[in-house]
Amino acid sequence: MADVVLAVRHGQRQDSVDPNWESNAQRVHDPPLTDLGRWAAWRVGRRFAESGTTIDGVYASPFLRAVETADEICRETGTEFVLEPGIGEHRNPEWFDSEPDTLPSEQLAEQFGPLRLDHAPYLVPEYPESHDEAMARVGETTRHLTERTDGTVLFVGHGLTIGGVVRGLAGSTARADAPLCGLTRLERDGEGWRLEFSGETTHLEQ
Repeated sequence: MADVVLAVRHGQRQDSVDPNWESNAQRVHDPPLTDLGRWAAWRVGRRFAESGTTIDGVYASPFLRAVETADEICRETGTEFVLEPGIGEHRNPEWFDSEPDTLPSEQLAEQFGPLRLDHAPYLVPEYPESHDEAMARVGETTRHLTERTDGTVLFVGHGLTIGGVVRGLAGSTARADAPLCGLTRLERDGEGWRLEFSGETTHLEQ
């Protein structure tokens, strides 16, 4: 079982700064990171590397912005990561008309060296889903994976991911915060979990 859980939201996404993104994109709901977003993700990886943090398992949402964030982190820490759709974006019908399109995992693996394809996803979200349903499936996925991974586990995803991880382990979203590339840490406390901090961004002040 894991005794430490870390969670990171992806960095700045391209469509947040490019007003023409939607009219030119092949996959409207799957933007990459901006240069600033990749830098922030790299800073997360540097934080782990410089502090000597050992990460025993890394799970990333299959959306490109999360994959790129995990890639930057893992290149700095010398670790690998796998894709877990159960911690992926909220299938909110107010955002999406149908299941959002993402790149096939094999294509992502060709582009991102630290990505392994030997993980069978625990949970695949269904479109559409309510906010509570999305939070519940992230929490369920988190509990499942932390019971099956020893040491320190890192989840890389979205704002929803942070809230779902915290609620799924600590039982409440109180004190959960999810700025871009902010770091959240929980530690096992007996039979439960203790939220150490959430949304911490001192690594971005460099």
